[in-house]
Order: sequence, then C-alpha cells, then structure tokens
Amino acid sequence: MGEVRFMISEAAKQVHVEAHVLRYWEDELDLKIGRTEMGHRYYTEDDIQLFRCIQRLKDEGVMLKDLKPMIHELTIAKEKLTEPKETAKLPANVTSTDITKKEVDSADVIPITQLEQVRNLIGDVLTEVVTENNKTLETNISKKVTQDVLREVDFLFQANERQEEEHYRKLDTLIRQQQTIRKEAVKDTPLTRLRKILT
Repeated sequence: MGEVRFMISEAAKQVHVEAHVLRYWEDELDLKIGRTEMGHRYYTEDDIQLFRCIQRLKDEGVMLKDLKPMIHELTIAKEKLTEPKETAKLPANVTSTDITKKEVDSADVIPITQLEQVRNLIGDVLTEVVTENNKTLETNISKKVTQDVLREVDFLFQANERQEEEHYRKLDTLIRQQQTIRKEAVKDTPLTRLRKILT
C-alpha cells in the first residue's frame, strides 16, 4: 500500500488554514508538492507536518523570507536521508542467503534516528531563532509603544490646553459683554436722561 495522499482542501483543514495559504507558502518557499496525473496538488503526511511547523513558526512571529533558507536545507537533508541507496549486485555464484549477519550490519544503512536528529536539530535552531527574534521584537515594540504613548499624551495635553484657552476666551468675552451692558444700563437711567435734557 502506498503513502496516504491528501487533496489541498483536506490538507488545509489539517493545518487549520485556507487552501490559498498552502498555495502561497508553496510558491514563496519553493516547496516541491506532488501532482496527480491530472495536475492537481496532493499532500503527504510529511508535507502536512512541514506546513504545521511553518504555521507554528509564523504564529511565533517568524517571517516567510526567514524560513525559506531553513526549509531549503531541510528539504535537501530529507532527500539525502530518503534517497534509495544503490544496492550492490551479488556475484553470480553468491546467493542472498550466503550473506552473513556481520555483512548486513556493516552495510551503509541510515537509521530512522538520524532523521529524528535532523528534525530535532532544525527544531532547536528554529526555537533559538524564534527566541532571538521575539527578544528583538519585544524591544522594538516596547520602544514603539512608548513613543506612541508619549505622542498621544502630548497630543491630549495640547488638546486640553486648547480647550481651556478657548473656555477662558469665551469667559472673557462674556465678562466684557456684561461690563458693556452694565455701562450702557448706567448711562440710560432716568436721572441721566434728566441731566442730559437740562444740560
């Protein structure tokens, strides 16, 4: 039985992203995704695992452009580990049963643990990169937030000053109007009118 293949919609559900995101990652990271005879994409368990890893790293703040070289190296390492070794041809007079256990043990076999070691190594490297990136982001975000908060406080302070200035200007205008009205009221009293008439 061959490897399990998933169509793009099924793979997208497993990675918890939209199908167009998988196509975008495939293009941006130059991933080699298998195609059916009709040209449709299909994804293996390894592809889905890689996409999950990419999703986790993206959630941690790693940019796709930073992942591209790592993915390329991972792909090369995987191909080296999974490419079939050329089997030695036995001489005509030797059968496969004539090969001793010692000869089998000394054969050039890549154990599965090496693949796990490569995965762990890449995971450690990615974790280190993400940690350093997070520290840098934390510093940059802290500076940016501080600047934005100071700018906002300054803006609010200036706006408050403008409001107070406008309030006092209106109050001054009202006081002046009241004073003018009172002066006019004093000028128009009956006693002042009588004086004006007599003079």
